[in-house]
Amino acid sequence: MLNIGCLVVNEDYDRLKSSIKDNKLPHFTYTLTVSGAPEGGEPTTLKLYVLELVSSNLSIGFTLPPDKEIEKELEVIFTTQPTADRQMPEDLKLICEFSDEKKDTQYAGENLEKLEYIGYSLEKFYETKKATFYLFDYEGITKI
Repeated sequence: MLNIGCLVVNEDYDRLKSSIKDNKLPHFTYTLTVSGAPEGGEPTTLKLYVLELVSSNLSIGFTLPPDKEIEKELEVIFTTQPTADRQMPEDLKLICEFSDEKKDTQYAGENLEKLEYIGYSLEKFYETKKATFYLFDYEGITKI
């Protein structure tokens, strides 16, 4: 089972802590594929995996390195920054089944531009749903 870590703000952490029971929480997942070519370049494809936690008003999107895949189950470990009240926050584990749901979109640009575009678009979309969106680049696109 693949596991990923997510650093969230204290308010989201507190909501998750009160909602997660037995490492479970109602969720919806999908894979978003962004394809297209930069001007005069070769076409590229970016895969963004999205996990919606509606009851916690939280969604996360993340990329994975090409050699990593989500089989069926995914373990997400949430943590937050220490505070005066909470010196060392405990890890909150969520085990979810990742669906085969797929969505596609087009954007002409390099993968970094695609990531910025889709991250901004999803952030604005989830704002309309009163949810916080986090974007994690585990593929390392932002290091290019």
